[in-house]
Amino acid sequence: MRLAVRVAIPTAIAGLTFIACASTASAPAASAPAASAPAASAPAATEAAKTAAVAIKGFAFGPASLTIAKGTKVTFTNNDTTKHTVTSGANRTKDGTFDQTLESGSETTISFDTPGTYEYFCSFHSSMKGTIVVR
Repeated sequence: MRLAVRVAIPTAIAGLTFIACASTASAPAASAPAASAPAASAPAATEAAKTAAVAIKGFAFGPASLTIAKGTKVTFTNNDTTKHTVTSGANRTKDGTFDQTLESGSETTISFDTPGTYEYFCSFHSSMKGTIVVR
């Protein structure tokens, strides 16, 4: 019985920590897509912020493919112990839409206000790539 409690408590704590780290909340940005900066003016109180999250863990973006609504802000969080980038472009060729470097434990938020498909990758690690579809 004691062994079950010793295993269950750390497992519950790890699960709650994962959920807390995976959820984010942030204010809408004015341009699309661009890294977030302090907003010049606050949005109307009735306008709900649309957010999504991508975790960088184990040298992979998770989820690797994400479909979001126009106006959604996506927060990328680097949970690895090494530096990564979130760089837009197909076939590992930068297209200049966004290019953010994330140190271990850091995050960046990018607002996607224009419908389309955005491919991205890590410029340091060739196996890391993802896609965001904005509707």
